[in-house]
Amino acid sequence: MGDPGRKHDPFGIVGVQYNLSKHKIQFKLAKEFAKTPYGTVAKYLTKVHDTIKPNFMGIETNNRGGRVLKLYREKYNMTWLHGVSTSANLTEETRAKGYSMDKPCMVKWFAQKQEEDFFEFPDIPSKDMQTLIDQIPQIAAIPTANGSITYKAQRGHHDDLFMAALHCCNFVRLFIEQQEMLR
Repeated sequence: MGDPGRKHDPFGIVGVQYNLSKHKIQFKLAKEFAKTPYGTVAKYLTKVHDTIKPNFMGIETNNRGGRVLKLYREKYNMTWLHGVSTSANLTEETRAKGYSMDKPCMVKWFAQKQEEDFFEFPDIPSKDMQTLIDQIPQIAAIPTANGSITYKAQRGHHDDLFMAALHCCNFVRLFIEQQEMLR
């Protein structure tokens, strides 16, 4: 899986808490890592996890993230870190199992929930949290070469933190659906 001192490609991790009493998602962590040794990132994430105790910490796993997630879970025992694959071609049954999500569905869900004031961001956001906040309006429906639509950052912008945030929201959405089924 690689040397723990080796540096990896950039990726983003987001941590959220679902506040049952307020019925809101509170964003607790947004952090981008670029060319940072795996061990350094693992120590940082463990400290954050133990301090702020987010319900969900997520990384997008479509490209490099899958290898990074596997390393952190196996080598550093970070079983609480979750990854998600995004695709426009997932069924509701596949999505309901978790660890995968229908990106167009989640982007639309996020937009609807944003209008409903479902998300809380820190009053004084960190630099990376502000980057996440800034990435949200940059997401657009973009036609692909085969004529389908994908959702990603507009040209010249990044979406790593937003995709990790969508992943966390996907887990919260599944949690809410499960709670409603139990009623």
